[in-house]
Amino acid sequence: MKITEFFMRRPVLFWSLMTAILIAGVLSFVQMPKLEDPAVSAKQAMVVVMWPGASAHEMELKVAQMMEEELRALPNVKKVKTECQNSSAMFTVEFQMTVLNKELEQHFDLLRRKVNDAASRLPQGCYSPIVVDDMMDVYGIFYALTADGYDYPEMYKYAKYLRRELLDVKGVKRINIIGNRDEVINIIISKEQIARNGIIPTQIMSALQDAGKIVNAGQYANGEERIALYVDEAVGNEDDIRNLMIQTLDGKTMRIGDIARVERTYSEPQRKGFFVDGKPALAICLAMESSAIVPDVGKAVDARLSQSMKNLPAGLQIEKIFFQPDKVSEAISSFMWNLVESVLIVILVLIFTMGFRSGLIIGFGLILTVAVSFPILLVCGTTLQRISLGAFIVAMGMLVDNAVVIMDGILIDKQRGFGPKTYLYRIGRNTAMPLLGATIIAASTFICVYLSPDTAGEYARDLFLVLCVSLLASWVLALVQVPVCAKSWLPKRNRKEEKGSGAVMNSLVHRLVRCAIAFLIGYKRTTIIVAFSVLIVCIFGMTRVKNLFFPDFDYKQFVVECFFPSASDANVVRDRLMEMSDLLGKNPAIDRVAISQGSAPALYCLVRPMTSGGDCYGELIVDCKDYNTVLQQIPTVRAQLREQYPEAYIRIRKYNFSTSTSHTVEVEFAGPDPAVLRQLSAQAEAIMRRSPYVDDYSVQNNWKPAGKSFVAEYVQQDALRSGIGRGDVANALLAATDGMPVGILNDQERMVTFNLQVRNADGSRIKNLLEVPVWSMMNAHLSNEELQGALVGGKIMSELQD
Repeated sequence: MKITEFFMRRPVLFWSLMTAILIAGVLSFVQMPKLEDPAVSAKQAMVVVMWPGASAHEMELKVAQMMEEELRALPNVKKVKTECQNSSAMFTVEFQMTVLNKELEQHFDLLRRKVNDAASRLPQGCYSPIVVDDMMDVYGIFYALTADGYDYPEMYKYAKYLRRELLDVKGVKRINIIGNRDEVINIIISKEQIARNGIIPTQIMSALQDAGKIVNAGQYANGEERIALYVDEAVGNEDDIRNLMIQTLDGKTMRIGDIARVERTYSEPQRKGFFVDGKPALAICLAMESSAIVPDVGKAVDARLSQSMKNLPAGLQIEKIFFQPDKVSEAISSFMWNLVESVLIVILVLIFTMGFRSGLIIGFGLILTVAVSFPILLVCGTTLQRISLGAFIVAMGMLVDNAVVIMDGILIDKQRGFGPKTYLYRIGRNTAMPLLGATIIAASTFICVYLSPDTAGEYARDLFLVLCVSLLASWVLALVQVPVCAKSWLPKRNRKEEKGSGAVMNSLVHRLVRCAIAFLIGYKRTTIIVAFSVLIVCIFGMTRVKNLFFPDFDYKQFVVECFFPSASDANVVRDRLMEMSDLLGKNPAIDRVAISQGSAPALYCLVRPMTSGGDCYGELIVDCKDYNTVLQQIPTVRAQLREQYPEAYIRIRKYNFSTSTSHTVEVEFAGPDPAVLRQLSAQAEAIMRRSPYVDDYSVQNNWKPAGKSFVAEYVQQDALRSGIGRGDVANALLAATDGMPVGILNDQERMVTFNLQVRNADGSRIKNLLEVPVWSMMNAHLSNEELQGALVGGKIMSELQD
């Protein structure tokens, strides 16, 4: 108790220290990073391998098996999940939860090396694998930019301007623009022209590649200077393509525009898109630094955005889809109100039980305890977020325990007639170590969370830090602040009529408690039987409590996931989503409906459910006025959409921590035979559907149904006589359907693809695939001399005819 005596003799120093604690607490609270959730890393990365033209089965046999073997050889890999689709395979590498955040970058580096080594073993035609290791970023600020009367290139231009402006805001880490529609330049040739001259497509491709290629012209020596030489590009836009000259077999030159229709348009079908209330929009998603004060960043972003919008033309509007700073501000505000309420409740309760001044002393100690905790936690690297604020709320009921014990001991010793030199120190000397032991026991209850070497420990580590720091601070302040304040705020001695041991602990409440204890001891057997009976009733009551490990968040927003049949056209999926949006928009309880086609727009909060997406996927982000309205509307929306669109699998998801799984109950079957796996899956689904607690509609498996396909049988003998290879057949079919990429136009930072298309004379698609003309890329039926002469125009058509 020497430290208590030290401050007793120096009251000025004590009150100066208390003032410093309050000031330091306020400053630390202001400076501490404020987030919605703790900054945790997603211990997984994705590897994407593209192989144009390969079926899902070929991707599985020739790519997935080899890549999985390589990826499983990495250290600390928990699981490798592979999803094979036509022309692509996605590998999700999940590392063990024991991999610490500081070691994660090293594991990602090993992953990149392993993927680069395996790239040489991929089949010919595969693109270089892409490693996506930034899946940990949370884009907590999510805007939608809509433009009435503007097309996508104009919207994207203004969205880039906003991104450039917002990147200057302190605390903004990365900004993604999502929902833009890619442009292409279609070069459309009729099949009749190819039938008359089969070398035209090859000549067009050669001319485009030569015109857009960057060439090195060297340097020109001009006296003592060397001046760089450049050859300008022949192609800058679609008009240049129309005017580009090619040479025919008979030596004539002609414009591409004379033999083909050139147009700049959007790529078809539309595979990615973002819409708000049925209007095209662009999603602008901002990721913030992990050390950012989110509410301050949100205010700065709003201020910069409102200023930047003044420089944009009329018709462009921006609105918030998800704004994490508001969530954090609400949480901080709720914490402050809880703190005020806790202090008031403590003071009011103690006023009625221990007296007015005693209640003020303990309430003041509670404020000091919280204030002194903030600087210490700031030094420990703690942030203010869901876990740390929740830990403070949990600790509120325990932070006054030590002060109550010390204060009660002081009051009792004072009633017994002891002098100030005795009653101010006696209780502290007798109970300091027992109280320290109880405090350590209470804090160590949560040490298992802090020591957990996994993601759960990373996420919830602040629970232990906050409780440990605040409880130990409450113990120190109870031994120092309570006696000093008692000396200053309480009268030195009680009145004479209150002195004497007879008045101590002999109130009506004390007498009732003593009588109750004596009665229970007198009937020991009955007391024990009743206690065990109550225990059994409580255990039975626990079985009736709903078990929900991850509660739903009270956001006024929910997500409708829509999975259409695997062969659905992307444009049809877009149209269906727009119909759903119009349908829900007529509901007066729904404020806004945002559509994301192809995939989720971004991971805009940690508890956002994410899916792999695809052409057959789309989702609706539905906003209501409050969480109670969300709970009321979810059953209505679910029933309405399932009835109107029976061909789609529709699932409604609220924001919840259980984002690693898509369903409440999941069963996994693994084995080498797909047929056996499908049988086991069907049996499990049948068992689930028989359960009275399961919604039949929700039972599904993650094996997509077998899709439809046409197979062109390549007859080698006939093809050799015509000089046609398998690749030529594939190119002809590609040009007759979506279009064949034959080059790229660099339009500032965008790349516009040259798309060669073969159509009927009237511009319509060729419905009968047997009528698609096939040309040879190398014209192998000509000799080398004849082919060279044809390309340079030295041979006329009549000389090359068979």
